[in-house]
Amino acid sequence: MSIPVTARLEEAVVEALDKAVDAGIVPTRGAAVARAVSEWLQRHGEAAIVESYRRRYAESEPGHDELMERLAAFSVAACLADNER
Repeated sequence: MSIPVTARLEEAVVEALDKAVDAGIVPTRGAAVARAVSEWLQRHGEAAIVESYRRRYAESEPGHDELMERLAAFSVAACLADNER
């Protein structure tokens, strides 16, 4: 299902869209705009995801290393205690 969206475009952009429609490159102005928006979202959507991961994993959260050390020590202690049974 598609949703109509109203946008104001420069006259030169509309003229270029009309030329693309006349040349058979796209069926309608709307199809050209929809394709352009979709392609833009794909490019920028992926970049945003990558950047989000970079920000998230660039540095450990405060206390992360200490928590991992404590978890490892607990795991070792639990394994040793289980072996003594």
